[in-house]
This record gives sequence, C-alpha cells and structure tokens, in this order.
Amino acid sequence: MCSSCDYTIHGRSHHFGWDHSLPPAQTVAPGSTIRFECLDSGGGQFKPDSTVTDVSSLDFSRVNPVTGPVFVDGAEPGDALKITIDEFEPSGFGWTANIPGFGLLADQFTEPALNLWKYDAAALTPALYGRNGRVPLKPFAGTIGVAPAEPGLHSVVPPRRVGGNLDIRDLAAGTT
Repeated sequence: MCSSCDYTIHGRSHHFGWDHSLPPAQTVAPGSTIRFECLDSGGGQFKPDSTVTDVSSLDFSRVNPVTGPVFVDGAEPGDALKITIDEFEPSGFGWTANIPGFGLLADQFTEPALNLWKYDAAALTPALYGRNGRVPLKPFAGTIGVAPAEPGLHSVVPPRRVGGNLDIRDLAAGTT
C-alpha cells in the first residue's frame, strides 16, 4: 500500500486504448508518487467462481485496460518520462486461460482452458498450479506507456516507441 502517495488513480478511470484526446484522470507535478488501482488484463471478466465456459464468452473489447491517463505538468510531446515502479499490491486472485484462436501457440492449443489462482498476496509464496506444480510469483506491469501523437484511439496491444502491452516480467517493483 502506498502510504505516502501524492495521488491515487482509481480503477474506474480505465479505458481500452491510447488516445491523447482523453481528459486526464489527474494532472500531477514532476516527481509525484502515484498509486494506480488497475484492472487485470481481462478487465475483471474472470472471477473466483468463473469456469472454463466463461473463456468462450470473453469480450475482447474489454481486454488490456489501461488506467489513467495522467498529465504531467510541463511535459511536452517528444519528452522522455522517467517512471519508477516502487511496488505492487496484488489481490490474491488471478487467472490463466487458453483462449482458442489467441496467442503464440493458438494452432497447438485449440480447446479453452482456465486456471484460477488463489495465492497469499502478502507473502507471494509460490502458487499451486494443479496438484503437483508450484509457480513462483513476481508481479509486473503488463502494459505501460503514453498515448501516441497521432489522433484517435490506438490499441495498446502492439508494443511500440510509446509503450504498450509489453508483458516483460522484469517490469517489476524497483524498475525505472
């Protein structure tokens, strides 16, 4: 929990793409500390009682939500922003899904599958996967960036010079 944050951007301040015409959820001074309350990559569509049948009804218009936007006082187009990720506050719930037709190995994994994760959010001890597997946990920001200069709504999925859906496991606490 960020006890000395200057601002909080609530999860209700999310959208599904980059668009520099969106009004800022907050205007901040350089050097500010901000707490972001983020939705998961599925936009909260999977819950602890979800089943594999829910995978087929996943609404792709509600995936990869981004929280914000934030306007930094004095920042101009073309400036570089230095961001430090101090910490994450995990929820204790997560999911992994095989979504037919989606992903790197979509041609090899054609049936839907869903694994729901319950883990100790404070200790982050390895989470149980099935009966025999334990997976180490290291929270990271899947998507981070700024809106491109070009007008209109842009997908966050392709990573590019402004950021995007990077899914880099080392974009974790302590990263600048």
